[in-house]
Amino acid sequence: MKALQGVEGHVEWADYPAPACDAGQVRIRVAAAGLNRADLLQRAGHYPPPPGASEILGLECAGVISEVGAGVVSLAVGDRVCTLLAGGGMAEEVVVDARHVLPVPEGLTLIEAAGILEVYATVWLNLFQLAALQPGQKVLLHAGASGIGSAAIQLCKAFGNPTWVTVGSADRLAYCEQLGAQGGVLRGDGLAALKDLGPFDVILDPVGGNYAELNLQVAAQDARWVLIGTMGGRDAKLDMGLVLGKRVQLIGSTLRSRDDAFKAELLRELGQEVLPLFTEKRLNPQIAATFPIAEAEEAFAELATNQITGKVVLVVDETLV
Repeated sequence: MKALQGVEGHVEWADYPAPACDAGQVRIRVAAAGLNRADLLQRAGHYPPPPGASEILGLECAGVISEVGAGVVSLAVGDRVCTLLAGGGMAEEVVVDARHVLPVPEGLTLIEAAGILEVYATVWLNLFQLAALQPGQKVLLHAGASGIGSAAIQLCKAFGNPTWVTVGSADRLAYCEQLGAQGGVLRGDGLAALKDLGPFDVILDPVGGNYAELNLQVAAQDARWVLIGTMGGRDAKLDMGLVLGKRVQLIGSTLRSRDDAFKAELLRELGQEVLPLFTEKRLNPQIAATFPIAEAEEAFAELATNQITGKVVLVVDETLV
């Protein structure tokens, strides 16, 4: 089979041996795969896959089941599905734990389905499980127009949580407000205006570093600050008196390295609580751009501009979409 790998800062569509489909697994003929910032980091050599995971790029994909391993009774050949992966999604086919596979929500295309699981699983895990977000509590989303931000705004709106964002331009702020954000601030104008919009009960932060001091200033009493990335650097100076006085919980979180059982339970809950909202049109995939797999390098470059609002998807098999 053909698959996409990162080689010294670029990508190659190369030959790989097709994996075996063992008990408890299914083989998926891939129609499309979502592109995530983790793929950019892996391509650059900064984010290797967890031990035992495929070195092939791609943390999510959608397609059609072509083989079912022994013991799998909930899925069948021909089913349209999407899946969350630790790696391997950008390939002609992928073999995955059947517990990590969900049916494509009614009304979605395979291209749309390829771009939902990584971001919505990330948001559900970090806001609703780890931060225990309650209806009515206020949320601050850094990088609000990103794929994760787009998903978080919609999910918070669906569950009754007002959100504010930080973004890089007025157009991106308007995009977030169209999705349901209450408002926000532009990075270029400085972020001090957040103090007038807060305090915030939960902060979802892919930036870290240079936003840390501000996060503490705008955090509410008993706030939960969930750190999911370090785009703004690894080092920060924190006023520990504010941490104590406000009883702020700082939660570091990654999804890719979680074990199979954890991901299975997360996806089971996602299938029950979140995916039906797509069919009800309360959530909408925000696919900013699609690229054929032959133009993967261009797709990676587009995501790296940080100007994308929503998700980028690579089309692997046009006959399926």
